[in-house]
Amino acid sequence: MKLCVFGSSGRMGRLLREEAGNSVMACYDLIPPGTKADVPLPEEVDVVLDFSLPAAWKDLDRLLSPSSAALVTGTTGLGPREKEMLAVWASARAVFVSSNMSIGIYVLGKLLAYAAEMLAGDFDLEIVECHHSGKVDSPSGTALTLAGIWENCGGGNRRMLGRSGAAGPRSPEETGIHSLRGGDVAGDHQLHLLGKGERLLLSHSATGRRTFAAGALKAAEYVNGKAPGIYTMDDLMRRNGS
Repeated sequence: MKLCVFGSSGRMGRLLREEAGNSVMACYDLIPPGTKADVPLPEEVDVVLDFSLPAAWKDLDRLLSPSSAALVTGTTGLGPREKEMLAVWASARAVFVSSNMSIGIYVLGKLLAYAAEMLAGDFDLEIVECHHSGKVDSPSGTALTLAGIWENCGGGNRRMLGRSGAAGPRSPEETGIHSLRGGDVAGDHQLHLLGKGERLLLSHSATGRRTFAAGALKAAEYVNGKAPGIYTMDDLMRRNGS
């Protein structure tokens, strides 16, 4: 399997280059304004690994357009425009999308869904996420994904991003999301399920980014050679018998 890393000078990009070694055939980053961008993706590339920023996706689109190479993306902070781009790319190639490539986070989401089936309506959910000081988007893509799982299982569907001032009592429809930034934290997520007289705490801590790099490379192996379409961690974990 031959790989290309887009966003190669970022934290994850550098780590992917180290982990994949000689499998990496090409590396790209954001193309500065006014720079001629006629550097094609090498034909032998099977999968493009993208850990960049939404602002760089115009350049990623130019790179992918002439190619049918599969794409694995862990870029977060996506808006409607980026989601439209994913749909267009997936019409011509296999596209693996996940806000978090960690198997542990995947299991955390499944535990939350199971808990929500029994607790939604009687318990409140507050999500606390902590990341390094250099993280650009807030809340984290993982926190938003977890909030979506709670909502889809009958939990509160009004997201409250932090709280300040006298806003009145907490509404049962709220899902609170709180973001902490500082130091070199790879990624911590805590799910506080708060009921009357009792509470549950589900949490996940990433002790280093190699966990995410390993997950991205597993995703690349999985999606290589697949038919065009969108693939997720659900597809990868089913393949692994989970």
